[in-house]
Amino acid sequence: MAEQRPKKKRAEAPPPVVEDTGVGEGDSSIEILEVVGVDEGDTGTNPPQPASAGASDEADDAIPYSRKELYDMLLRKQAEFENARKRLDREREDGRRQIWFDLLRRLLPVVDNLDRALTESSPSHPEALHEGVALTLQQMKEILGREGLEEITTVGERFDPHLHEAVETRWVEGFEEGVVLEQLRKGYLFQGQLLRPALVRVSAKGGKEEKQG
Repeated sequence: MAEQRPKKKRAEAPPPVVEDTGVGEGDSSIEILEVVGVDEGDTGTNPPQPASAGASDEADDAIPYSRKELYDMLLRKQAEFENARKRLDREREDGRRQIWFDLLRRLLPVVDNLDRALTESSPSHPEALHEGVALTLQQMKEILGREGLEEITTVGERFDPHLHEAVETRWVEGFEEGVVLEQLRKGYLFQGQLLRPALVRVSAKGGKEEKQG
């Protein structure tokens, strides 16, 4: 039977030699704290400071005005807007008044001529009164025409519902349907816009007569 040999023990590694540097256990902990970037007095008892305070300071620095100054600026802008609106309304009203002022000043000679025609005419010369009134009417039409008033043509024209208002349709031999036969009241345009439609009678199909309500 073979003789068993005793197992050899592995040589244990010698313990690390710690040189005596004269620093105690407390000093070694200082070195660890310095490596990880923690101060010695900071052992976790003090909570970290919030970062929002610095961000708020930066945001406040971006606005060079205080809340009171911003509120005062808002009030001033609102007052300026109200003043501008009132000034615009006043200028618009002054413009309308000036238009009426100029028109009435041009119509005053017409009033003078009508007064003169009534005071200076005599019953024995009615044609003079008629002539004076006709000239005054023509003068008034010229004044209103310069302002943009235009009379709508009617008789003999095709009926236009945008310009004419038919009060009656009548069959007349020789006229086709839809032709203005007679004007009952004049119509006018002012600067191209309908001011008042003309009242007219219009031709109808043969044998038909109809009154408009």
